[in-house]
Amino acid sequence: MPSPLVSVVIPVYLVERYLERCVDSVIAQDHRPLEIILVDDGSPDGCATIIRRYEAALPVVRSLWQPNSGLGAARNAGIAAARGKYVALVDADDYVEPDMVSALVADAERTGADAVACGFYLELPRGVRLAVPLLVRDGVVTGDRAARLSLRQRIPTFAWNKLYRRDLFTAGGIEFPSGYYEDLATIPRVLQRARSVAITRRPYYHYCPRRSGITGSFGVLNVSDYLNALDIVRRFIVEEGLDAAWRSDYSRLLLLGEAQLLLQVWLQPNRLVWADRSRLTLSLRRRIRELGKR
Repeated sequence: MPSPLVSVVIPVYLVERYLERCVDSVIAQDHRPLEIILVDDGSPDGCATIIRRYEAALPVVRSLWQPNSGLGAARNAGIAAARGKYVALVDADDYVEPDMVSALVADAERTGADAVACGFYLELPRGVRLAVPLLVRDGVVTGDRAARLSLRQRIPTFAWNKLYRRDLFTAGGIEFPSGYYEDLATIPRVLQRARSVAITRRPYYHYCPRRSGITGSFGVLNVSDYLNALDIVRRFIVEEGLDAAWRSDYSRLLLLGEAQLLLQVWLQPNRLVWADRSRLTLSLRRRIRELGKR
């Protein structure tokens, strides 16, 4: 039986320094057939030149171009253009192990799972690397359980440490929203659509956080986007009529979210004055409580 086509979508914005490392790691995958979709999200640096060079040299590379619209919109464009049975989402400042795609496809095909989640490496300054396994056992769970585990962060809501059947997005009409924390708003909904999800604790993805990236920045807008992501999940639970177990896990997510936001608010030594911190603290606590009552 021939291997299924896999589409790897890589949004590109202000990553000139890292892009070649990322793309080279995907080109080095031992799985074929493979297509690599580079989505230039209006990047003002030299990324366009790098993209054109790869596209001219390698038929597996395709490019998409759009005005700057954010990570979520770039992922949506890549998924819409993808032709593979499966899709993987890789951030351009990260990179992957050479057998990531083949290993996750093998798990999906062997188990019949619609998605596969794996562990990852956290790359820290000075060459420090930490293996981060998922907080669940290897095996297969229902999509509903996987989604609930993601609300508890036992399966992180990152988009990039997973392989998905493309139709989980396209048939369900699921798209990433604009703004920060788009993964949190989207991944639980995608996993819930899956019949089953395979889990491997082995790390295949290298996550390389940058202080200048989305996860390294913080402000009032970030708080608003985080709360919006929580509200998208809440509305999904209500609209789908999901059970009390979902509502319980969502309540846990709210508590975790409040704690994370408060830590970020009070650990900003130079960006927020005291009055701003106090105002943000009161505002987010009020919004979290409102979300919990709806």
